[in-house]
Amino acid sequence: MAEQKGLPSDDLKSISDRIIQLSQADHCRVNIDSGWRGYTRVATNRITSAGGADSTNVNITSVFGKRVASINTNSLDSSELEAAVRQSEIMARLAPESPEYVPELGVQSYQPVQAYYDSTGELDPLTRAEAAAIAIQQAQASDQIAASYMDVQAGTSTVATSNGLYGSHSNTGVAYTLTSRTVDGLQSGWAGDEANDWNNIESQRIANDAVRKCASWRKTRLDPGKYTAILEPTAVGMLMLRMRNAFNQRTADEGRSYFSKPGGGNRIGEQLFDDRVNIYSDPTYADAEVSPFTSEGQARGRQSWINSGRVEDLARSRFWADQLDQQVLPGPSNLIMAGGDNSLEEMIASTERGVLLTRFWYIRGLNPRIISYTGLTRDGTFLIEDGKVSRPVTNFRFNQSLVEMLQNVEMMGPAVRVAASENSSVSTPIVVPALKVRDFNLSSVSDAI
Repeated sequence: MAEQKGLPSDDLKSISDRIIQLSQADHCRVNIDSGWRGYTRVATNRITSAGGADSTNVNITSVFGKRVASINTNSLDSSELEAAVRQSEIMARLAPESPEYVPELGVQSYQPVQAYYDSTGELDPLTRAEAAAIAIQQAQASDQIAASYMDVQAGTSTVATSNGLYGSHSNTGVAYTLTSRTVDGLQSGWAGDEANDWNNIESQRIANDAVRKCASWRKTRLDPGKYTAILEPTAVGMLMLRMRNAFNQRTADEGRSYFSKPGGGNRIGEQLFDDRVNIYSDPTYADAEVSPFTSEGQARGRQSWINSGRVEDLARSRFWADQLDQQVLPGPSNLIMAGGDNSLEEMIASTERGVLLTRFWYIRGLNPRIISYTGLTRDGTFLIEDGKVSRPVTNFRFNQSLVEMLQNVEMMGPAVRVAASENSSVSTPIVVPALKVRDFNLSSVSDAI
């Protein structure tokens, strides 16, 4: 195994121990992120910039009673670390009491998670450039202009407390997205991948898909309305990334959520979605692995949120769990929606009239009580008629409740990991299927390309 990026594990443990020894607070917590991040950017069919940097960030949290303050430093000199500890203590003494503070955790047990892939940790500039060249050559051959971004991360995160807790987790991640446009700027296509393992990034497929969609798509009029919609996995993932934060028991108990029960309480145990909807999180999920602990050091494991359309459970912070005298349950660190057996081609063939959606852009929340969002379709929106893609159509603004979307499921494809963030960087791992749903609300025509 190649040497991992970031400081060695022994050094990270030594830094944590040193800070805790220096602390004069009632409690102290140390979080360290150490690693490397690199990128390659393409514009106008050429690599315009590439680079990478090592960094180590230390976050020190000091506590006096219920007065809490944190400070960050990237200096590892002994005197600088001591100065940071003292500064965090000065700030903590001045801070107002936090009514929701709970004491730092003691020793915890974490399941092993292998999330560091040498294929990504050792990904060099030449290999990144070769992937970019595939897209550039494909775009040039079709008289198109490619723009892409590749984000690569590798390193280790640790957490330690003055109560004896210590956890360490190493991981890698890579995101690669490509937009190809015609010279006149009136046609656009997009494709992308995200993975922990570079070997699962399909550079040739990304180039093929983006260039093909660009060649196929041009704005032609279609009236807004509610349509049967086939959402490709990326489009589903961009919405489910937002839904991840909805699985929160406190907001439900306080009447601020779709999961709030009329008259008080929450809807845990109720059937709320199509019975094919199964949503869970799992730190060990292959190529979507995440840390087995939170920033506070709380252990994470596999957790079902929606089981056959029924609400299985909702996340509870340590404070809220104490208030309810219930077990603590961390929120989802990744999100997996189990898929089905339907191919995209089968979904299209089964559709008399509908739209095919590639992805979304500028997604913003509307109403947490129905988990609704708005945004724009982008880079490939097509009309389906009589079981075939008949023509490209204008982009739209959508206003859609994710609750209704998951209640109106008609078909599901296999679950795959997608590039779900809007900024093309490595983000929370999201694994979702393509979906065919009824009554997706394309509320108005957009001039977006």
